[in-house]
Amino acid sequence: MTFMIILGTVAGLYLIMLLFRLAAIALPLYAGIGAAFWLLDRGHGPVTAITAGLLFGAFILLAGRLLCATLPPLYRAILTIIFAVPAGFAGYQAAKGLAGLALSEGAWLEILGFAGALTAAVAAWRSLGTPQAQDPVSDAPLGAASEA
Repeated sequence: MTFMIILGTVAGLYLIMLLFRLAAIALPLYAGIGAAFWLLDRGHGPVTAITAGLLFGAFILLAGRLLCATLPPLYRAILTIIFAVPAGFAGYQAAKGLAGLALSEGAWLEILGFAGALTAAVAAWRSLGTPQAQDPVSDAPLGAASEA
């Protein structure tokens, strides 16, 4: 019985971690789901809509990461804010929903919701906006093979 309690706790924590990781990529996720529903409304089949939605969401995420790696700092900040705002909204809803399972309505529920929003927004900002660390000696990305 103790093993099942430990396993259940680990599984629950893993699901919460997965929920907040998905909240950090909320914009591509929303875009992919929106594209899939748009295609379904236009009469395309479910397989086509799901495939196109997955591809469109992946395209948005990869385009954001590529643009963030090549743009100057001001535009990079604007792009990461565009990605962080939906992530913050999704994190707020996720944290408030999870906290609502244990708490009644009140200030603590809102505080935990805003903490989840901040967590998800910072995670989205860091996953998209953190430039790759540079080696100060050779000015090459760390971990890259160096020429001898």
